Amino acid sequence: MNIDKRVKTLVSGGLAALALCFTAGAAIAAPVTGAIFTTLIDGTAVNHNIYVLKEYVYLNGGPQPNAPCHAAGLPDGDYYFQVTDPSGKVLLSKMEDGTTDEPIGNRKVKVYGGVFVGLGDLPAGTHYVPQLENVPYGQCNGITVQLAPFNSSPNMGGEYKVWITKVTDYKPGYGSFGFIPSKSKTDNFKVPNIDSDGDGIPDSEDNCPTEFDPTNLCGLLPG
Repeated sequence: MNIDKRVKTLVSGGLAALALCFTAGAAIAAPVTGAIFTTLIDGTAVNHNIYVLKEYVYLNGGPQPNAPCHAAGLPDGDYYFQVTDPSGKVLLSKMEDGTTDEPIGNRKVKVYGGVFVGLGDLPAGTHYVPQLENVPYGQCNGITVQLAPFNSSPNMGGEYKVWITKVTDYKPGYGSFGFIPSKSKTDNFKVPNIDSDGDGIPDSEDNCPTEFDPTNLCGLLPG
């Protein structure tokens, strides 16, 4: 083989390898498809964005009303979810005491056929699923999952961000508390920080929202 032929062979081989690297890189960096939506307890309001109380916020994976079951659906698998402030810098998913980080395993759901169908493989998630009691299943027999407990957002407008990522894509110490943006889906919602009695405690957390009591002990003490 003469020099020209060897050079052409090396160049073409190098280009092929480079093309393969770009293809592999594109596959690795491919973002997750589908979408998530915040909703009401029965899942009838898709992408409902403003709530009176944090306990009223539920999550589902679609689809939109009157759309096919797979429309906007996430790929099948187990997923983790979390609630943060809008920037993703403050983790709000906490235990009921408001200070202890909630274990990531508590916040797990399973997607099948484009909808939420359960709380994942064992050990399963622990968040409330109303369809396991007396609330009817949603479109395509999907369930809804309550996002609470989570702390109030430091955002003055009462805005929050919910994230979801596949269990296999969860990377502690990276992204937003293990949720890599390119491997996650998010949705923003609001629970306005209304303080009817002016005692500095949002109505959503005030034991007596119409009675001024900065200690928030109203209704908890005898007498």
